[in-house]
Amino acid sequence: MADYFSKMNEDYVQKHFPDGSVFKGTMKTVKRGSAIGFVLFGLFFAGALYGLVWGIRRTLQFISDGEDDMLSVGIVICGFFGVVLLVSLIILFFLVKGMRQKQDDYIAASAKSSKLPVSEIETFERQAVASDCYILKLTSGLDRVLSNAAHKDGLLTRDYIFLADPAQTVMRVDSLKACCFGDYTYYINTGKIHKKIHSLVVYLIASNGASVLSDTTEEAGRALMALLKQRNSAIDTNEGNVLPESAFDSYKDRVLGVR
Repeated sequence: MADYFSKMNEDYVQKHFPDGSVFKGTMKTVKRGSAIGFVLFGLFFAGALYGLVWGIRRTLQFISDGEDDMLSVGIVICGFFGVVLLVSLIILFFLVKGMRQKQDDYIAASAKSSKLPVSEIETFERQAVASDCYILKLTSGLDRVLSNAAHKDGLLTRDYIFLADPAQTVMRVDSLKACCFGDYTYYINTGKIHKKIHSLVVYLIASNGASVLSDTTEEAGRALMALLKQRNSAIDTNEGNVLPESAFDSYKDRVLGVR
């Protein structure tokens, strides 16, 4: 179990939560990524703007030279650069919006995703930096590297669990209805190859209807189930079986007593 879970320590807090806040750490990570994205898409925007101006000039030149047969070519060029310019502008808008978000915005977004009041999210933050908090390392290798979460590790505090999903969902351990394995699929496209990839995940479902999933190894997932069952024996683990992706909604309804 020590391979997957470790207790919070001062070095980890200083590295990941230097201001004692999980969501401030998230904010800094997102802003750093947004700043890099802003530079990259800023270059796309500048290139597209230059291309659009050049295309307009060429189209006007075709008109003045009476080259009507080239007019459609000029329009296509202008249209292409116009679309690239518009897409770049939209992406830049959202990147700037992300860079301007404050810590309170992240806490509010987490509360909405978690279906919990802001006060509980703030309590989770205080517990997250305490010495009795567990750091959850559910993934390793390429799965860990490719994770799109702001934090690579989950957190299990005295009262809450946080799997560091992009929506920043926090759940009360005493409200968990299920912790089980699931099969999550996605597709990759590399040239002519269109391949379906299966990934092992762990699902959490809370009594308020909030749910979250995280990539996991089988060993780490089973260790997490055992740890959570020690705190809340009513948690359903689907007997350790892997839940098909298509069966998740019906499983969720069942554990929540919807039908």
